[in-house]
Amino acid sequence: MRFELDRYNGVVIDPTSLPADINNLIIDLEELITYLIRQRKSLAWISVPIASAASIPLFINAGFTFHSCLRDELTLVRQPEYPTFVPFVPTHTIGAGAIVLSDTNEILVVKERGSKGFKLPGGHVEATERIQDSIQREVLEETGIDAKFESIVGFTSKHPYQFGKSNLHFICQMRALTHAINILDVDEIEDAKWISLNAYISDPTNSLSNREMISRVAFSSGLMATDVSGNNGPHRKHEIFMAVPAVVAHL
Repeated sequence: MRFELDRYNGVVIDPTSLPADINNLIIDLEELITYLIRQRKSLAWISVPIASAASIPLFINAGFTFHSCLRDELTLVRQPEYPTFVPFVPTHTIGAGAIVLSDTNEILVVKERGSKGFKLPGGHVEATERIQDSIQREVLEETGIDAKFESIVGFTSKHPYQFGKSNLHFICQMRALTHAINILDVDEIEDAKWISLNAYISDPTNSLSNREMISRVAFSSGLMATDVSGNNGPHRKHEIFMAVPAVVAHL
């Protein structure tokens, strides 16, 4: 079994090096635990691919616990006996909704299958996906409308959401580039339409919180996606959103 040392005095095990024979894996684990204790190492990590799932009970017996998981791998961690900080697992999912306005101040809304009223198009932000790219994709899938991201005009938080996590939902202001509706995601979306802003806000069959929120931020300038010259290197931010300043202070 191979492993590398990390900069926090921990150990990261190479899952491709796990022996296929169970007895050999048990021996390797015993040697690893002895090494961790004698060298006073901190955390020991391994991300076990689903193809090696049979090894998971052996790691559990060696003192490892569940940390986080993806569709095709489970990450395990072993803590030493002395107190050690374990980086937290992801606590939030992220979603985005779109206020898409036409040149005549009509708003684009969708109706999900099984629901009663209409809502803003939007959905889940996928891993590694930028918010601005995600919402453009969601609007296209749910309505067939090409729309350009302009700003974030609000966000909401919810807990609990799914699987005990919290959720952050960003409300994005967008500008429609096309007008003809053509629902692509017909499994999820039952209907999509343009409707006057006033008609949507005054319709009690639509969510009250949605109507109140839209009435407040539909024409806000919001936080703009911003490029910062110093945003580079190992700590580079995926996206930066800022309010448009009245006066720019030069460094």
